[in-house]
Amino acid sequence: MWPLTIYEVPITTVEMMERTITSYVKKWLGVPRCLSNIGLYGKGVLELPLTSLTEEYKCSKVRLQMTLKDSKDQTISKAAPPLQTGRKWTSSKAVQQATSALRHQDIVGTIQRGRGGFGLAASKPTFHKATTSERRKLVVEEVRRQEESARSAKAVSLVKQGQWTRWEGLERRKINWSELWQMEASNISFIIRAVYDVLPSPKNLHQWYGEDPTCPLCPAPATLRHIMTGCKTSLSQGRYTWRHNQVLKSLAAALETKRSATNSLPPKTSNPVKTTTFIREGQKRPKHPPTKPETGHLAMARDWKMLVDIGQQLIFPPEIGSTNLRPDMVLWSPSRKAVYIIELTVLWENSVEEAYERKKLCYTELAADATQRGWKAKVWPVEVGCRGFVASSTIRLLKEIGIHGQALRQTVRAVSQAAERGSQWIWIKRKDPGWAITS
Repeated sequence: MWPLTIYEVPITTVEMMERTITSYVKKWLGVPRCLSNIGLYGKGVLELPLTSLTEEYKCSKVRLQMTLKDSKDQTISKAAPPLQTGRKWTSSKAVQQATSALRHQDIVGTIQRGRGGFGLAASKPTFHKATTSERRKLVVEEVRRQEESARSAKAVSLVKQGQWTRWEGLERRKINWSELWQMEASNISFIIRAVYDVLPSPKNLHQWYGEDPTCPLCPAPATLRHIMTGCKTSLSQGRYTWRHNQVLKSLAAALETKRSATNSLPPKTSNPVKTTTFIREGQKRPKHPPTKPETGHLAMARDWKMLVDIGQQLIFPPEIGSTNLRPDMVLWSPSRKAVYIIELTVLWENSVEEAYERKKLCYTELAADATQRGWKAKVWPVEVGCRGFVASSTIRLLKEIGIHGQALRQTVRAVSQAAERGSQWIWIKRKDPGWAITS
């Protein structure tokens, strides 16, 4: 970026350089040329560790413009030369627009976004109270935000590659460089092409080359959604059930680890005894790392039990309620009279909210029956997208159980990878009429 910062290079030349770079990046990632640059450089639902050359060029010019303008040397600040960036975009106009937006934000104040309550939004530093270096940083961040807003506005207009803008209730996924280097080439290629629906499905091949759009397993049109979640033949052969069980195993392993660790703790006492440590004269008090208390609802008891509907048919504990339903997981404590009814759904990402309400309604009567018997029943529908995007409901469950920090990130990564690998295997076997559930 240093030559592009100090020399007078027009933005049209930088855009031409970015087109050349993008063509090689797409070849390296194994994605088709029709993939929009939003999928490579945007910070949408799937963020790659790549940045746009044009965006970096604009940020560097804006940073240089403010550095010269706000210099403490009066000779430099008063006689700062104008930066030649072409007629299409100028750094001075970009600084003026970003400064106006930041001053308007100071007037509006911190606004609330999402479903959180008042006061949950993090307060940002105000522009009028910031120092010179802080103002320069805020302006550069505002330029980046405007570039991302332009990409998001363009993504909304894309019918196929912009479907992710209509996803609700899903957590964003960010892939860093270390994770990208460890991935197989076929894996990262499948993830990107599946998210933006540019895989060579029969429907896409029909649109691109006029081939037959019929599914090889059933007479329906084979879109990517049909192959991943809607094929009746795949459903009857147990392909979706196998992928569901793979994700369930990853989630159950994390809950079992937390359950075992909680049950192995000493019994919880209502009035803990405080001990006094005596120190010899002349010695310093040893520094002991503070022990963090157990958090989450599991920390309230030491007799948690769990059943998982894998391998054999789950029989709901009769002391809690009588039903023929088979939830994916049941976690209960006899001493606390508390039970969690957990139901996992691996689905197409556009229908997360619908699946949550449907599964919660399915177990409402069972929870009411358990409540009448004196149990504190809670129904927890959790969703994972077939392309590896974990729903917010899954994150809330893990946090309520008491899984936080690195353990939470590892669990989310394991669940996401299980869904990805299962979907990738279903995609590879999309033309194979035979299917072995044990594969």
